Amino acid sequence: MIVSITDISDIEELTNVEIESKKLSIPQIVEDFELDYSARLFRWQTYFAGKSPQTSKPERVVLKVIIDDKIAGYIAGHLTTRYEIDAEIQSFYILKEHQRKGIGKLLLTELVNWLLAINAHSLCVGIAPGNPYKAFYLKYGGQYLNEHWIWWDDINELADKLTTP
Repeated sequence: MIVSITDISDIEELTNVEIESKKLSIPQIVEDFELDYSARLFRWQTYFAGKSPQTSKPERVVLKVIIDDKIAGYIAGHLTTRYEIDAEIQSFYILKEHQRKGIGKLLLTELVNWLLAINAHSLCVGIAPGNPYKAFYLKYGGQYLNEHWIWWDDINELADKLTTP
């Protein structure tokens, strides 16, 4: 298992991982438009170009986990102005067959380390109310900002929770 920073050459594979993960992991809450390859690909193109989301700042990173020469999962994050919070998780997906093996914790830890290195102090993530994966964020101390957003007011506390067995 290798963790590394993605680049524009990974866009097609990121798109495939996102769509496949949504189809198999959260089919009960996914809308058809969220599975449209062209739309998702365009979303990644604008993200890598620094044009989305509107509340984002230029500082961003997409980290991937490689298993058997393929992306098994990824996390994308950036600095933001949303809700007066420093940083945001833009996208976080792990293929179903690789879930519950520590990849999510590893990716979140790597993102938190990157955010701490650039002096971010708070973090948020948008998640659908019916998404069962919100339990992952709550497990590591995330709090509800509202029904669609979970946040940490101190990334250092999140980092501590991620390193505690």
